[in-house]
Amino acid sequence: MRRPDSTPSGSDRTGVGPAEVLVIILVIGVLILLLMMGLTRSREAARSVTCTRNLHQIGLALGLYEQATRRLPAVPLLDGTEPPRSGPIAEMLQQLGVTDLTALAPDSPPPPPSGEPPLEGYLPGVVCPSDRMATARVFPAPVSYRANAGIGPDGRLGPFSPGERVTTQEVEAGHGASYTASFAERLVGSAGTAKERIRDYQVVPGPIPEAGCPDLPSSPLLTDAGRSWLELGWRSTLYSHALPPASASSCIAEDGRSAFMGASSGHVEGIRILLMDGSVRTYARSVAPAVWRALGSYRDEDSPEAPVPDESALEPSETVPEPN
Repeated sequence: MRRPDSTPSGSDRTGVGPAEVLVIILVIGVLILLLMMGLTRSREAARSVTCTRNLHQIGLALGLYEQATRRLPAVPLLDGTEPPRSGPIAEMLQQLGVTDLTALAPDSPPPPPSGEPPLEGYLPGVVCPSDRMATARVFPAPVSYRANAGIGPDGRLGPFSPGERVTTQEVEAGHGASYTASFAERLVGSAGTAKERIRDYQVVPGPIPEAGCPDLPSSPLLTDAGRSWLELGWRSTLYSHALPPASASSCIAEDGRSAFMGASSGHVEGIRILLMDGSVRTYARSVAPAVWRALGSYRDEDSPEAPVPDESALEPSETVPEPN
């Protein structure tokens, strides 16, 4: 005789125990983590594509600018002897008559120059989307891409060395356009939100020696690096290959004539550089110092200096040939 409280064979039922619940939670957690990692990677991949496209557009603007003026944007000496000028990006915007470099199209003729100077403002085409401080718009006109002044704290032998006027032909005849950097990424300053040495810099007595920034613990970190693409100088629009990439010791001399202002990036894989031939390459932060230094110059130290062309000779000719 079967007992009243007995369960028929094959119909046993048990609840989910604590161990099973823990396993389910762990599985769901892993799935959520993998999903978030995938989304993060896809977003960064999209940001990387945008950054590369921005640099390509700067390269396109350089080509169109040189077609119109027969030289690269010139950077005057930073000693105050020449009138104040705008940075290379601002100069290209004015010469090409556009308000945003992303508006330029390949194989288009150089637009006529604008009679009005560009106005300071936020331009998506000069901001790397992986630079959180640049996209936060803490500065009125942040810039994530700087022109290569060359090697050494004084900025020499580069396509945008102060006091030189360089052409792509001269670069090609030197180290080659595919081996010379024109623009590179540089993180904007922390804007006082934190102390990040990789973003910020110190002002120190000049001239700054070749050995690097002096050790001045008492000198405060200034947090306004890269605040404007409009202004010319080490603070916002110039960098050099005197420092290894992503260096945490940037400095500018009090007179603004010399600096150790290196390249840096918000990308995990490395720093993007626009080369003089228009191509964009990514260099790891562990790049060999000799390779990094070579990228900064277009000719050797002992090479004869190219003659400075006459500005009037660089103007496009408007002479109409007489009929035969």
